[in-house]
Amino acid sequence: MSELVTTPFKKPRCGDMHQSGVDKVQAHLRDSLGGIINLQIVGTDPDLTTQPVDGAAMTSDYFPDLTESTNNPGYTKVNPDGSFMITIETDAATYSVVLADGTQFTITPAQSTAYLGQWYPARLWKVLADGTTGSFSVGY
Repeated sequence: MSELVTTPFKKPRCGDMHQSGVDKVQAHLRDSLGGIINLQIVGTDPDLTTQPVDGAAMTSDYFPDLTESTNNPGYTKVNPDGSFMITIETDAATYSVVLADGTQFTITPAQSTAYLGQWYPARLWKVLADGTTGSFSVGY
């Protein structure tokens, strides 16, 4: 059963997101206002001193907050909506995460093997200590 948490992210409805473009033309995922959703990584949590994070050794959930960075004054630690992405660093590991819409999700060992060394294609709100057995790097 999924646990819903409060996030600043508006949960999209079926009509809010769609693929634009036609056959043989590169399609982009767009939000309800027509803006292209960017899945490229442009930064990392500047206050995270060690990457990858050892998920098996975490004692509390990982989630960057929206306060000003102590290492990069004037900037927040992540995306303005609080979401981030992870790179899977451990083969056949399990990652328990909360997606940006607030639902709990498990990245299975098969998925972690398929995405090993790549950015997992999901915007995350947090990585839960309970149920995470692999290492990961953080990006936004």
